[in-house]
Amino acid sequence: MITSGVGGLLDDVWHGVAVRRYPTAAATLVDNLDRGRRLWPDRSLVVDDGSGTTTYAEFAELVEGAARHLRDGLRLEPGDRVAVALPNGLDIAVAIWACARAHLVFVGLPTRLAPDSWAYLLQHSRAAVLLSAPEHLAASREAAAAAGLDAVHEVADHLVGHRSPWPDDLTEGPWPVPPEDETYAVIYTSGTTGRPKAIRMTHRGTMQAAEHYVRALGLTETDRTAVTFSFHYLSGHVTQMNPAMLSGGSVVPVRELHPRAVVELCERHDVTWLDIVPSLLALLAKVAAFAWPQLPRLRLAVYGGSPMLPGVVEVLRERMPQMRLVDTLGMTETAVAFCCLYDHEIERRRGSVGRPIPTADLRLVDDDGADVPAGGTGELLVRGPFLTPGYDADDEAKARAFTDGWFHTGDVARIDDEGYVYVLDRKKDMIIRGGNKVFSVEVEQLLGRLDEVGEVAVFGVPDRTGGEVVAAVVVPSPGAEVDPQALRRHVREHLADYAVPRHVDVVEEIPRNRTGKVDKLALRNGFSAAARSD
Repeated sequence: MITSGVGGLLDDVWHGVAVRRYPTAAATLVDNLDRGRRLWPDRSLVVDDGSGTTTYAEFAELVEGAARHLRDGLRLEPGDRVAVALPNGLDIAVAIWACARAHLVFVGLPTRLAPDSWAYLLQHSRAAVLLSAPEHLAASREAAAAAGLDAVHEVADHLVGHRSPWPDDLTEGPWPVPPEDETYAVIYTSGTTGRPKAIRMTHRGTMQAAEHYVRALGLTETDRTAVTFSFHYLSGHVTQMNPAMLSGGSVVPVRELHPRAVVELCERHDVTWLDIVPSLLALLAKVAAFAWPQLPRLRLAVYGGSPMLPGVVEVLRERMPQMRLVDTLGMTETAVAFCCLYDHEIERRRGSVGRPIPTADLRLVDDDGADVPAGGTGELLVRGPFLTPGYDADDEAKARAFTDGWFHTGDVARIDDEGYVYVLDRKKDMIIRGGNKVFSVEVEQLLGRLDEVGEVAVFGVPDRTGGEVVAAVVVPSPGAEVDPQALRRHVREHLADYAVPRHVDVVEEIPRNRTGKVDKLALRNGFSAAARSD
């Protein structure tokens, strides 16, 4: 078992499992907002180009009013699910905290999904009401009709239109402060391997994640973060807005993800740090204004979810010398990036996602669940106070994902003698060729070092004789040409012959899901469809 070895933590028991936790300043989202309102009432919390600046005290009043309206005006009961189809901005942030305050459960609908996908989420979550932005109202009504939901409202003033005084003493408010283990939100996975799983978010898991970010990133009241992820997802409110509240900082919702617009927003609002997917960070690096000294206050970029494209780190070092980088490994089920590779480690630990955070324990196990000897490879398991208690309405998925308090990440990894973690593949993406294991990440990293390769994705496709064969799709670097035979020779020279891609397709773009990760299910399905049509 690998631990961080950092002291100053409290021993605790979480769902019957011994863990270490931060003595966090706030136990719940409600406590966190209450603390921020008392400490920094007039300080900016949400800086929104659409709605203007909202202070801590104003946000608390908006949350209190929305919570009372949801409970009294819409007659919702504790535990009811509130679905929203809203863009990034003040409304959706208020919705999350209002649900937490009123003992309701927030369910965000990713605005890029089609109505039939929304219908599934509404039906699965058992949503009691759907609040929609005007631009999504037609799709919301279509999805609700398919799901058998009658209560669909244009957001109008249902959230920010009912300001009410925040109680000076939460014990005297209309509802008690929620317990730490109460589910305040359900976040659906991207669903690239089938139907998305509904991950339960608890106050305690979120606040443990937020506390880590404040400590690890050195966040203070001078920090301001641009929220590039949708607030319905993990990063927007768990690892950005909650840490901002803990440290007295502020958040700027990003409504338009066009790289130039993001850079202009960072400059306009003096953004100091980003939590961002590598693909978007690579696009920002191509914008002329994303450079010193145009963005002197942008001191930090945290990224994860997929490997950084080759050469991007070097470009960032040259253009943004003041900006430190942090590579991370995390999942929605863990609420936090449970491994971090800090700026000073990146050059000498290329390919690693870092070491476990202070509250995380790690293990590697084989297919039988036995611990893997030192130096070996196996599935990465993690344990800590940040873990979800399970999946909504899916006990079978929880049984598959957890073993005695350890969460199965699905990542195949190795851990070196200093505790650095190297993810070799997703277990479901590992390719079995004639009984031999091919780690797609290993092949991707090898091909990605070639000058002519801009992006690459490697995956397995069915084969009648060998079980699977290796396939690769490649986006050429600007102005370059890709020779598939040269790529195959390069792999053969550096890896085993069974790792050589049989199929190499040169494409203009690699499909990604809504969180920015390469959509390998789409790649496999597309390859199969093409093969059937030949």
